[in-house]
Amino acid sequence: MVEPRAERAISFMKLLHAFQSVERVANVPKADRWENDIEHSYLLAMFAWYLSDSLNLQLDKNKILRYALAHDLVEVYAGDTYIFTTDEKEKNTKHQREEESRRRIKKEFPEFNDLHRTIMEYESRNDRESTFVYAVDKLIPVITNYIQDGRTWKKMNVPFDQLLENKRRKIDDEPYIRDLLEQIITLIEKDRAKYFNR
Repeated sequence: MVEPRAERAISFMKLLHAFQSVERVANVPKADRWENDIEHSYLLAMFAWYLSDSLNLQLDKNKILRYALAHDLVEVYAGDTYIFTTDEKEKNTKHQREEESRRRIKKEFPEFNDLHRTIMEYESRNDRESTFVYAVDKLIPVITNYIQDGRTWKKMNVPFDQLLENKRRKIDDEPYIRDLLEQIITLIEKDRAKYFNR
């Protein structure tokens, strides 16, 4: 048993608040602001849990929740890289910035071994739970934009074909999530102009 230390607890809470301040290019429904990384991580955890249970998938729910909560923590220092950014430098340095952030978090909080192991396991995608969470992470913005009539897609001028290519490629390994994606695409295609500028 290790004695609790207030200064370490406070330091980790500061990290979480810094994570909360990382904005994503995703509108919050019924609000005039971007979603932050903590909101996104919670949505992913709840939605992945819901899908895993409701689809009766034989997955380790504890792993799913840990992966979802930790999957973007490296963005606390690396920042969020928008999937459709046209900034080549930002795209090309994403992995390096996130790896540097992961190492910094590990150095700052060496006592949180489970977190560091979880991040590495998620990034390696060597188990079904990590590939599932990854796919659900890519599906959520599609559903959120569908609910909001393509609000972020229109604001960021995302082309429909580019969205399809990106999402289909990234969700390809998870048949249940791919099936959900295709169903939502069918709904969108009934009135594409409602969701996209072009």
